[in-house]
Order: sequence, then structure tokens, then C-alpha cells
Amino acid sequence: MDRIRKALGFFPNLYLAQLSRPDLVEAENNLFGALMGQERGLARKQKEYIFLVCSAANLSTYCVTAHCEIVRMLGVEGPEPEQISIDHTATDIPVPLKALLNFALKLNNRPATIGRRDIDALRTYGFGEEQIIETVVVVGLAKFANYVAFGLGTVPDFDSSHIASKLDLIARK
Repeated sequence: MDRIRKALGFFPNLYLAQLSRPDLVEAENNLFGALMGQERGLARKQKEYIFLVCSAANLSTYCVTAHCEIVRMLGVEGPEPEQISIDHTATDIPVPLKALLNFALKLNNRPATIGRRDIDALRTYGFGEEQIIETVVVVGLAKFANYVAFGLGTVPDFDSSHIASKLDLIARK
């Protein structure tokens, strides 16, 4: 717990909800660290944005709220993270990043429709194999975290009122 608190500055409610299985908390934290904490294929900003758009699409108030705060804690420059989560296409981010987020959303929302053309399209924006693999795994990690948060009824770590109302609008569409 202390190691997680030191790394994040807080101990997430998502982990608190699982404390009866500390082995799972440790495994999840190791996966998050290996994927989100290291910049190999994708930059941390790109991974956080993928996490945000997928979590918003899944209507996960917990994960959107948490990752908006993480983006702020990291000092990521760019549009407000809430705007990325709600409608990244309306932001002033580079076209290749929009293409990456569009791919992530399609994979998140309609995974069976992903084909070679989608992957080749990412390559036209300069994304290589490692970046594509990381994108796919971040989408899966976001879906996993969203489902764990839903399944355990996890309460957001931060004020979520501004996110919850926006996600309600998305849900009604």
C-alpha cells in the first residue's frame, strides 16, 4: 500500500475495494506500472488519452475521474482531460493522435470489426508495431479497470460531479 501511495500520491479506491486479495492488487499495480508507467512505444500522454476515451465510452465515472486527475498530476500539456474523454475530435490535438484515439474507441466499442485496414491506417500516421500493441493493451486494461470498478461499486477518489453529468449525457444518446 505504501509503495502505491508513494507512486500515485494516494491509494486508489479501486485497490481498496480489493484488499481482501492483496495478490490481485499487486498484480494489477505491476501491470499498470509496466504498461502505463513506462514510455516505450507510446508516450504516457497518449496512453492516458486512450484510457480516458475508452473509460468515457464505457461510462466509467470512476476511471474517467481518476485518469483526469492523473493527467493533471503528471502535468500533461494540452486540452482539458475531460474534453479528451468526452469528445477528443473537437480538441486541438494532432491528427495522428486523433486517429490513434479513433482506433482505440473502435476497438473498445466494436472489437469484432477491427481489421487489417484499421491497423494499416495507423501505420500511415507513423505508428509502428510496438505502438499498436501498446494501444491494444491499454484499451484492454481500461476495459478491465472499468469492469472491476463497476463490479465492486467503487466510489471515485476525486470529485466526479462534473464527469458524471457529462457521462449521463453520453449514455442518453
